Amino acid sequence: MKMLHGKAERSMTLYELLGKMQPKPDTNSMCFADFWQALEKRGFGPMLAMPAFIASTPIGAIPGVPSLTGVTILLIALQILLGRRHPWLPNAIMKLEIEGDHLHTAVTKMKPYALRVDRFLIPRWFFMRQPIFRSLIALSCALCGLIMVPLELVPFMGLIPAVAVLIMAIGMATDDGAVALLGLSIATCGFLLRLSGQQIMQGLT
Repeated sequence: MKMLHGKAERSMTLYELLGKMQPKPDTNSMCFADFWQALEKRGFGPMLAMPAFIASTPIGAIPGVPSLTGVTILLIALQILLGRRHPWLPNAIMKLEIEGDHLHTAVTKMKPYALRVDRFLIPRWFFMRQPIFRSLIALSCALCGLIMVPLELVPFMGLIPAVAVLIMAIGMATDDGAVALLGLSIATCGFLLRLSGQQIMQGLT
């Protein structure tokens, strides 16, 4: 609850978060259980960032990955809403594997940018840790995860909710309430645009 008490200490940096996701160069594949072991003690923010980051990289273009990461995000976000203290995933997801070379390449490319972004990530806007805002973020992440499943049928459309979740998760992981609110705003705008588009299509038909 650092943000409620106004302590200017980050739980972790974005560079550190990416480092936790990076497999060793000689690793052929990594399963979700490996990520879980590296991140589970760091809270729900890093756990949400993990599948969102995967879906936001070229790995997210592999058939089945958007649905898998979307379901993972949905399950983790629902646990935040239910007030669970520690995240949990079923064994079926924990045993799934991701090719190590692809993930290593994606993380390596992002690390220099992470160092630059870390300069702007600071503990602030502590009110975002209050239950109402935490619930709004969790609900938005759950909805983003849910819509990622059908959006897999449309190339690259699952990237939009994945990025929104990633931004919210980074804000949670680094105790930056401003970034968490930015992600929440992006997700909200996405939902509104989707609803507007559906209404327009219905009107045309």
